[in-house]
Amino acid sequence: VLVKASPEQYATNVKNSKIELFFDENVKLVNAFEKVVVSPPQIQMPEIKSSGKHVTVELFDSLKPATTYSIDFSDAIADNNEGNPYENFAYVFSTGDNVDTLAVSGTVIEAQNHEPVKGMVVGLHSLLDDTAFTTRPFERVSRTDSRGRFTIKGIAPGKYRVYALADANQNYLYDQKSEKIAFMDTYVSPF
Repeated sequence: VLVKASPEQYATNVKNSKIELFFDENVKLVNAFEKVVVSPPQIQMPEIKSSGKHVTVELFDSLKPATTYSIDFSDAIADNNEGNPYENFAYVFSTGDNVDTLAVSGTVIEAQNHEPVKGMVVGLHSLLDDTAFTTRPFERVSRTDSRGRFTIKGIAPGKYRVYALADANQNYLYDQKSEKIAFMDTYVSPF
């Protein structure tokens, strides 16, 4: 169980890019590089470490003003003794005066066999140009789980396009022929 966070969970006007999480027992990270998703996406990979009852996340990109950040751990944090995951844990903070709380959820399935697709990056663009995913990184992101499900959290009200990407070079845009891309043909407007 999370017992303390610095800055506090859902804190506003955050200026510090180092997050410290304290748990009630010793924890470890399991495949953090694959499982943890920071949104908005970071160009420079964050450093995520665990030691005893403590997890530290350091963001190296400059924090954007008036922006809600979410760090979705999925099941990457587990207790050290038995390996039980702390499932569906997300840490959220804002650099502005309020925390955006809207979310978009769904499932990504393979068109050819209708099977769920694991590990796809799913992203949003408020730029509604249908080629935005080739020139600008996603604004908010999530990653599909083993059943193809995703939830993008911390969204501000607005109109968005949704894309799913097998992002080979992890830059959050479609720029290689080997990358797979999928999209919704309608906009989403969370409320």
